[in-house]
Amino acid sequence: MAKTKAKPKPLKLFRRRKGTTESFQITLVGKKILSSLGAPYEVPKQRSKTLSTPDKAKAAYDTMVAEKRKEGFRELGELDPPKVPIARDERLEAAIRENRDDAGAYMVYADWLLGQGSPLGEMIGLAQRNKQKAAEAIAKKIGMPDKDAATVTWRHGLWKSLRLDNEIDWGDSEWDPVPFARGLFGSPLCAVLEELRIGMLRWDFQDQPSVIAEAGRHAWAKDLRSLHVGDVDSDIDMDHHSIGDVGKAIAKSFPNLVALRLHSGSQTWRGGRETFGIAGLELPKLESLVIETCALTGKRLKSLLAAKQPALTSVELWFGEPNRDTIAKLADIKPILDGTPYPKLRRLGLRNTALCTDLVRLLPAATLAKQLEAIDLSMGTFHDDDATELVEGAAAFPALRTLDVSDSYLTKAGIRTLKAGFPKVDVIAKEQRESYDDDEQRRYVSVGE
Repeated sequence: MAKTKAKPKPLKLFRRRKGTTESFQITLVGKKILSSLGAPYEVPKQRSKTLSTPDKAKAAYDTMVAEKRKEGFRELGELDPPKVPIARDERLEAAIRENRDDAGAYMVYADWLLGQGSPLGEMIGLAQRNKQKAAEAIAKKIGMPDKDAATVTWRHGLWKSLRLDNEIDWGDSEWDPVPFARGLFGSPLCAVLEELRIGMLRWDFQDQPSVIAEAGRHAWAKDLRSLHVGDVDSDIDMDHHSIGDVGKAIAKSFPNLVALRLHSGSQTWRGGRETFGIAGLELPKLESLVIETCALTGKRLKSLLAAKQPALTSVELWFGEPNRDTIAKLADIKPILDGTPYPKLRRLGLRNTALCTDLVRLLPAATLAKQLEAIDLSMGTFHDDDATELVEGAAAFPALRTLDVSDSYLTKAGIRTLKAGFPKVDVIAKEQRESYDDDEQRRYVSVGE
């Protein structure tokens, strides 16, 4: 059987200009060159040029690519190599990470860098003197990402936070985001990173575990404090975005996390492989955990509770519609209320759940009740009868300062009941929905898919 020739792949280059992004695509097919220029999501008119031989076509192709690169076009996420000398000292970088707010530690590093002839030292000094434009000019020579691919915040001349979010062309199934992430993670500007946020990389792909694993190969990752995976726009339906099996990858790459937020659906139609995995989140220093989902199954919750996270003081869990047979049930939640996995818990959010009626009956008798400072039952099926029952157990919550029941099914009378029953508590009850004839079966969670 004759082998099928691989279809030539187009080279895609992008340029940000006058507030818009231009896309240049070029493909070499034997003696023919196909090219187009336009917006990333348009289908621009394709130009064709045929040369007399494949060698001449290849030479013309290389010339066209070189010209576009000279005009500022780059591959998606591509970082230009540094235009200035780069020096690194892992010991001094680690010293900054121990106290990121200490401007003096940055200046010690800046002095060392200047001694090595690296302009990065000058850049840190300029930033500390609030000469941001001059500092950014040097940063561009070191290598800055396209703002449509990644954004950063600064502290004392180095990146404080980094957000990966492909707004250029997340529909390109052939693009590999790992080399893009590798270039950013290996930058000297990333050396003392405190927060990493991973948004949209590619539509319908779970690239997050491999990007997280790539981060773990860099020294700063072991000291990262905050991670947000699934930092996508609110107009993307939950089940249309899943982040893959990330639990063990996160624990391995970022062992000293203090805050973690995961936002993901579960694309069960894929079959077989885990599209949202949170097993293995062994994070001994984690204090705040948020899991935003419409698919908190009993299996997922049990695997989460099995992980050692003894320092947690704040937990927020979203559940999903109970008509999905595998959504976690009351028995799966009880260990949390008993204080078994999280004995230091002060803030508890059980959101987007249809179990509100059962929860208000259990919460006053829960081991954690006396220490809870904040309870969040928003986005679920909480209604007036639940308010009355919760008020009857108000004395069980002596430390409570905030109660959030927003986006529920409360009437104005129900809200008044809560505020009267918890006079010293900030009761938050925004954006209530309307019930259907008090039919409990016709109350729904806010995010079902």
